[in-house]
Amino acid sequence: MDEDSLIQKCIKYYRDELTDELFYIRLSERIRDNWLAENLTKLSKIEKKHSNFWKSLLENKGIKTDSIKPRRMKVGFLVFISRVIGTPLTVKLLENGEVESVASYREFSDSYSNRPEIGNIIEGIIKDEVEHESVFSSAIDKSRNKIERNRSIIYGVSDGLVEVLATLAGLSAIISEHGIVALGGTVVAVSGMVSMSVGAYLSKNSESQLRISEERKRAILLNKETAEGKIQKYKNESLSTGLNTGAFYILGAAIPILPFIFLSNIPALITSIVLVAFTQAISNGVVALSVGQPVMRESIKSASLALLATLASFLVGQAFHIFLHISVL
Repeated sequence: MDEDSLIQKCIKYYRDELTDELFYIRLSERIRDNWLAENLTKLSKIEKKHSNFWKSLLENKGIKTDSIKPRRMKVGFLVFISRVIGTPLTVKLLENGEVESVASYREFSDSYSNRPEIGNIIEGIIKDEVEHESVFSSAIDKSRNKIERNRSIIYGVSDGLVEVLATLAGLSAIISEHGIVALGGTVVAVSGMVSMSVGAYLSKNSESQLRISEERKRAILLNKETAEGKIQKYKNESLSTGLNTGAFYILGAAIPILPFIFLSNIPALITSIVLVAFTQAISNGVVALSVGQPVMRESIKSASLALLATLASFLVGQAFHIFLHISVL
């Protein structure tokens, strides 16, 4: 790696450390989890130490660092994202970032193999970044249930988006009155909401019954009273899951329906497709983030699949209209 490339890398690392330091401070100020807030404060101080190292390295090379500032727009965006998707998924994003930082620092460290005094400091930074990842992993483990619930909500929204948009596309090919198309989509949305709620409830109830059975068995084996609080919690989870799934399914379904209330068929369909593609990309990007998958790839894939389903339904409706002469004025 030539000298100019090394300098550019140092500038990037310096700005990244300044950005992380600022973000950890901002996030620690707004979260209620005292354990995580305290650890984020500690991490911000470590990032300050790292940024000082990169600053001194740059200044020793004759580079002025006064103009190098943290990426405030990125910090603002991450703080906003944490409000939208919650702290657990934001922490998952930070965890992924730390893994990438470790890989990049290891590559950079090889460039200073002939200068052990610098290489050792970089190895120390790598060790700190690995410890950061451990903190984030612990935070994620503490919030595992919340992450799973958020992902279930996102899946409910996603199902409502795709299923109802596909229905609207098929109906718009054979029904010219946009209000009737919207009504048909609403009927599908309500029936889908009921179906999804019942399915989610039954699925979660089976899991809850298994946990209740295990809890009672454990109580018998250990000769202690059954933990009624846990049992009631498991029972409540089934109802809560069913209600949440249905509520967020209908929320997702409302997005493609609304344009058909105000616009004629083709403009409404185009508007619905844009809204659904955008929402689907965002929601599945969040899911990808929570499982460590490439966010952009999963967002594009999910939006593309939604559009393909819409196209297929529209073509079926057109086939009915053209070959079977089915049309509703």
